[in-house]
Amino acid sequence: MNRRALLLGTAGLCASLAGCSSGGDAAEQSPAGTGTETGTASPTATETPRHPRLVGRSFTPARADACPADGGALASETETGVSVVGCVSGATDCAIARLARADYDVESDTATVVVETVERADAENCAESSVVRGYEATLRFESGLPSRAVVIHDDADGRREVARIDVAP
Repeated sequence: MNRRALLLGTAGLCASLAGCSSGGDAAEQSPAGTGTETGTASPTATETPRHPRLVGRSFTPARADACPADGGALASETETGVSVVGCVSGATDCAIARLARADYDVESDTATVVVETVERADAENCAESSVVRGYEATLRFESGLPSRAVVIHDDADGRREVARIDVAP
């Protein structure tokens, strides 16, 4: 059997069928020659959002060895979002760090991370001594980055802003 002839014949058949399946000539399908308007144009499916969109968040406890005494945080811009490394204080040794909120506000173009300390659910006989708990948090965005990121701690020292960065455009 002659493979080249078979392949050429198959390619020709496919090309001719593709033309038939389109339903006719493009000029016949166009309403341009009718003199009537078709109404509103529909938006394209690949339209890019005008604002960043928060698509992921993660929170991981971390070692508190290098925590500053003031319970601060360091926020930094990543290729796809914002990364935060920080430390919160607890009133007892049963306190743990927890991500209370991580969101993005379109109007202010600001990402906010709120980290709090809470007592473990299984906590019993906790010593009333201050502890420091480390954490790492990450926010991932699509369609760009927010212009600002704010980190708030809500812990034994009260609720306060501990870091703020302006993200490069």
